[in-house]
Amino acid sequence: MPMRLLLLFALLLISVSYLCAQQVSGYVLTEGQAPVPYANIYITQLQSGTTADENGYYFLTLPAPGEYELIVSSLGYETQALPITAEDEPLRMDVFLPTSSVELEEVVVRASKKDPAYAIIQHAIDHKKEYLKSINSFRSQVYVKATELIEEEERPRRKPQDDELQLENSIPDDPFAEAEKARQELLSNLNMVEMQLTLNYAYPKQYKEERTGYKLYGSKEGLFIPRFGEVDFNFYRNLVHLHGIAAAPIISPLSSTAILSYKYKLIESVEEDGQLVHKIEIIPRKSGNSTCSGHIYINDGLWNINRIAVTLPEDGLKFFDAFQLRLDYRQLPDERWIPYRQEFNYETNQGRFKTFKGNTTIRFEEYEADYDFPADFFDNEIVRTTQEAYERDTAYWNTTRPEALTAQQQQLVALRDSIERVHNSKEYQDSITAAYNKVSFLELVWDGVGWRHNERKLHLYMGSIPALIDFSVVGGFRVGPYMSGFKRWENGRMMSLSGRVHYGFRNEDVQGYADGWMRYNPHRLADVSLGGGRAFQSINTYDAFLNQLRPSNYILNDELYAGHRIELFNGFYLRTDMQFQNRQSIVGLNDTSFLTSFIEDTEEVLDFETYQAFITDWGISYTPAQQYMTEPNRKVVLGSKFPTFSLRHKRGWRGPLGSDVDFDYLELEIKQDLLLGIFGHSLYNVEVGNFINTRGLEFIDYRRFRQSDPIWYSSPRRSFQILDTALATTSPFVEFHLIHHFNGALINNLPLIKKTGIRLVAGGGLLWLSEGKFRHEELFAGVERVFKLGARRRLRVGLFGVAADGNYTKPKTTYKIALDIIDTWKRDWRF
Repeated sequence: MPMRLLLLFALLLISVSYLCAQQVSGYVLTEGQAPVPYANIYITQLQSGTTADENGYYFLTLPAPGEYELIVSSLGYETQALPITAEDEPLRMDVFLPTSSVELEEVVVRASKKDPAYAIIQHAIDHKKEYLKSINSFRSQVYVKATELIEEEERPRRKPQDDELQLENSIPDDPFAEAEKARQELLSNLNMVEMQLTLNYAYPKQYKEERTGYKLYGSKEGLFIPRFGEVDFNFYRNLVHLHGIAAAPIISPLSSTAILSYKYKLIESVEEDGQLVHKIEIIPRKSGNSTCSGHIYINDGLWNINRIAVTLPEDGLKFFDAFQLRLDYRQLPDERWIPYRQEFNYETNQGRFKTFKGNTTIRFEEYEADYDFPADFFDNEIVRTTQEAYERDTAYWNTTRPEALTAQQQQLVALRDSIERVHNSKEYQDSITAAYNKVSFLELVWDGVGWRHNERKLHLYMGSIPALIDFSVVGGFRVGPYMSGFKRWENGRMMSLSGRVHYGFRNEDVQGYADGWMRYNPHRLADVSLGGGRAFQSINTYDAFLNQLRPSNYILNDELYAGHRIELFNGFYLRTDMQFQNRQSIVGLNDTSFLTSFIEDTEEVLDFETYQAFITDWGISYTPAQQYMTEPNRKVVLGSKFPTFSLRHKRGWRGPLGSDVDFDYLELEIKQDLLLGIFGHSLYNVEVGNFINTRGLEFIDYRRFRQSDPIWYSSPRRSFQILDTALATTSPFVEFHLIHHFNGALINNLPLIKKTGIRLVAGGGLLWLSEGKFRHEELFAGVERVFKLGARRRLRVGLFGVAADGNYTKPKTTYKIALDIIDTWKRDWRF
């Protein structure tokens, strides 16, 4: 099949689900109504179908109304063939699959002859639906303690000479210095967070946290602090999703088809408090990113989990080098079993001599099963933290924590509390402010000069002497000062100001800018911005890197602008911007610099009469079911499993302030991050746009598409990898990008390749312009590997092969290198 048809099919596959009328959707479930992930859905008459997602949900479209046969199958279950009648209205069809009495039993019987663990595990699998839904809702008080101990081995050093040894031995030990050294090491090598919360749960996966106590000692950067709405350690489910920990979900040892992924070995059977408990070793049949190893403890006769302790596969971890978890259950008076303690041990290494060892412990207390929540209690807010949570004192924690601190942790708390009391005193604040506000020689020549008022949360800054030097592609070096200011209020509002004035030697001109930004409502993510200035401006600010270094890509622009952004309701944002520009050609100016000798510029500088442009640009975007956290003075957006839909209207107004432009531009965008369980995840963007009015459209305002960089792989969500020229259009266009990370799904079973740590990636893009019926399509595939940059940072390096075709170019291929650094806050990659 031609490449252009493959890419067009990929685009249609995403968009058709929103446009077609004959739609069939539903869930594939077990007889106990548990989801069957990744079941196969097949339409006999079409000889095609789809695959259910990790929750058992499927969606497909039919070309016309009529009678069809729907065939649903999954390994370990009996295949179901169901007649359906498709009409103009969408059809909802849930399918229930009975467990196969042939496929799995054959495996279990053969294995049971070797070890009784298989029969025990099969009993647990048969009964797990009872325990998955045994408690439909609960409310519990939860205590969380996360600690990190930094261990640093002494590096080898040269052997001291005899005279040095003699000098060292002549100096008496200072007990005060040793004690102070121990205190400083404790402060710098131990971090801890304590948290008290009310956890609310309703079946199947509705969570809401109400955090009533929070105390941080040191840094939380390397700590694992779970959000229950994102991480669900429930091994009664077929897949255990570990958001922020592992790239792929883990197949539960009690999955309906676990016998195909694991081997089991009975270690011992021991009576505990009158209950016989079987300790069973979990052994992956093949190494991979979606299996775990360890032990599961099953209660005899009840066939439920007593406790489980497993190690996650190292290659599948995003942020840590090792991760183990242990979950303990206990019995309620009504004989139902609940989780009451969870413990996680994790580790990251920095070279050979420094190790960060973490431990997170979670305790459930005051468990209220079958809690009756109001109908509208669970919504998209999954965490709420009160102001009182940050004000809890030592007495509160001494009476609240269910597990005592270690001696080392107690010492850390005492030291941190004493330091906090000193730091909060007015005398100390005044002293550090005075010290900071002193101007030193180093600040002048390197750091820049800062002035701070801690009580008012005000900070001013002026750049250093080297920072006076600036560079412009047009005209070369310029010189001038930079200043900025920042102000924060207790209610979460904040404001920043910045400005610069600089002089250009070649054209003997003065340019500069002043910008202001303020977040005036943190809970509605409401911002306002103002600014203006005079500068050489790139016509296409997102063009290829080399094009940004060519003067032909620039004009001289005087500008004033204002902008506003606000969340009107959860997930729905309104953005409004306006700008007035005085646009001038740089013809007649000296546009040379030291780059002129190295970078060839074959294009002529854009020559035009000076004109004015008053432009408004507004847009709305909506992300359904956007989850978020509420802090006392801000809202933190966490994301959604649904796409983000955006609509933009950009208008040039003729008349106001002498404006000469007149145009209207509309654009629709759909983008999403699709989590596909053990099969990896995909990211896609679809954009459709057109100028509906071009009466006074200037070349600078055309819709532009980025020329590809040589060698370097640019963001696949916004650009193409082998588009050999920058494009500009005034006609309708369609732009599509897709990238899929397999997260080891295809090469997990290849031990030699798996040891290298590489992962497969594939994707493509499509661009269609109505003007000239231009078409460009490309496919890429490659490998990527993650490298450590210290304990916290991760660098992902990729090598891609790209193939492209189009109706104006011949088929071509090339190779690209990609670099991406992980976002340590989100613990995720850019693309």
